[in-house]
Amino acid sequence: MSEFINVMIAFDAVSIAERYPDASRNPDAPTQVDHALIYMTTRQDRIIGTSGAELNFRANPRDIIRWRETTLSLNSEYCALLYRYLSGDQLISKPRIVIGDGTYPIPKDGATDQPDFETQNYQDHYWEADVEKTGQVTYRFFFQLLDSEQKLAGYFQWDPFITIGKRS
Repeated sequence: MSEFINVMIAFDAVSIAERYPDASRNPDAPTQVDHALIYMTTRQDRIIGTSGAELNFRANPRDIIRWRETTLSLNSEYCALLYRYLSGDQLISKPRIVIGDGTYPIPKDGATDQPDFETQNYQDHYWEADVEKTGQVTYRFFFQLLDSEQKLAGYFQWDPFITIGKRS
């Protein structure tokens, strides 16, 4: 039976913007980013070793990997959006973007010490790929960084690998 492997990518967007003030404005020639500024993780029982800019996890063929991106400030100062995936490897299918509606609970204003909330509708998205076989996948993800006014701070890339080991 296939399972979903949810992978969270967290970008240290403030540090990226500060470290790369002259980042590329060309989506086809993005600036390479230091791996120390990007973190990936998934469920603890799926991780092999530790999580970080590289991720080793357990998955079986026909499992589905879903990547979601955010920033350490939860997109309040900067927003990071993946826009391209490149790999010559055949361990996973080519990722596709999935967009859907969602509802998010937020605390009601003034509800301190009370579990009171209201909801907010939004459009959600993630990148999804099928696991074809186990092994190590080296790839490049391209992302854009937008400031709080949705102005481009730059186009970036990093080249992580994911090791897919068979789960029991």
